[in-house]
Amino acid sequence: DDRTNTNVSIITENARAVCHRPLPPISPDYSSQGSILLFYQYVEPQWTKTEHKQALKKVIEFGNHYNITGRGRVAPEGLNCTLTGNPKDIRSFCYALRAWKDIFDETDFKVTDGVALCKMFKSLSIRKAKELVAYGLAGDKAPSLRKFAGKHLEADEYHKAMEDPETVIIDVRNAYESAIGNFQPPLNGAKLIDPKMRNSVEFPKWLNSKKTQDQLNGKKVLMYCTGGIRCERATALLNELSTVVDDLKPKGVYHCRGGIERYMKTYASGGYWKGKNYLFDKRMEQTPEVKGIEDVESDIDSKCCLCRTRWTIYRGQFKCNRSLCRVPVIVCESCASTAVKMPESLVCELCREGYRAPTVLPDLVSLKRKAEEILDSSSRCNGRISKEPNKQNQEKAYYKDYLFIRRLPLTITASKIKVEVGPEVKFVNWICDKNK
Repeated sequence: DDRTNTNVSIITENARAVCHRPLPPISPDYSSQGSILLFYQYVEPQWTKTEHKQALKKVIEFGNHYNITGRGRVAPEGLNCTLTGNPKDIRSFCYALRAWKDIFDETDFKVTDGVALCKMFKSLSIRKAKELVAYGLAGDKAPSLRKFAGKHLEADEYHKAMEDPETVIIDVRNAYESAIGNFQPPLNGAKLIDPKMRNSVEFPKWLNSKKTQDQLNGKKVLMYCTGGIRCERATALLNELSTVVDDLKPKGVYHCRGGIERYMKTYASGGYWKGKNYLFDKRMEQTPEVKGIEDVESDIDSKCCLCRTRWTIYRGQFKCNRSLCRVPVIVCESCASTAVKMPESLVCELCREGYRAPTVLPDLVSLKRKAEEILDSSSRCNGRISKEPNKQNQEKAYYKDYLFIRRLPLTITASKIKVEVGPEVKFVNWICDKNK
């Protein structure tokens, strides 16, 4: 098994984000070809309605000025774009964003040069949106990235982290993406967990399930996705939830900066990645640069949903015909005509096995409020207590007028506690159980 091979060559420069750095220079070999740009940027606090409208207008203005094509979403929480253009114009677009708002100095602009002109987008489409990733975490439900986001690991650091047996790795992409490629950690290394999501809105429910929380409790947690954006809110939601839930205490939450896209550029032979990286642009997929296509496809177990022949290519926009599913399915060349004539015969792998996703969604607004209260009160208490010479005695003195109540449901509020306990309640302080 090549997962035991630790002698893997890396391109260290490719592992580093371009945040606060110049973008990579244009190679003369690629000057006459196209470039593709992947980037996202969250803003916190979120943009007002006026700022949101201005941001949409500005991105379109810059795109038109520099002859950029592609698609993007502009939400109150930021930007998410996949764009194409010539190498010079793509870089000029990025620098224009940096000149417009300082926040874009933090942006990890991922530029790929040498893209065939036939893979370029034909026009520019930038849409106004409520949320960058459809988790159902818009507005007041969104966990704060500044307070709860997971820690970024560069691609080579992430590679090393996968070798830890006390670590679990979560693929936060959809199941149909994972079907044609995923990380396979080294033997005696981390454990891979597939949430089996049909779409991103299922993630909060999956994370809220007891089975999931038991798998993550006490473990170092790594997450990954295509380019990094889905991991931002996903890691923040896990950290927010673990602040409130007694039996969910991971030993750190991390994700790969730049996602699979950057990891694969860092490890040209694939590293611990097996298969293809499903892409949402005209390239359709990304494979390790120096790994032959036969070797890539031998790593994949995906099959045509009709004849069950091994097949690794999504083409034709075929969808699962089961009610409320409609996820993309793989259809081989031989079965394509049958799929067109009999779309009712198309069934995805999750529906084939009868898988049902968890259904219980946490009260996201209440969860956010409670987690932030716990975090803020913990910071205040720690600051106040740490100044005293006798910590144990001072803690007893500080809490002598407190009534401690454990294991409160997420629906409980300070107002409800005051009603139930009585008018003598002057202040409600939410704290973590440090022994859990």
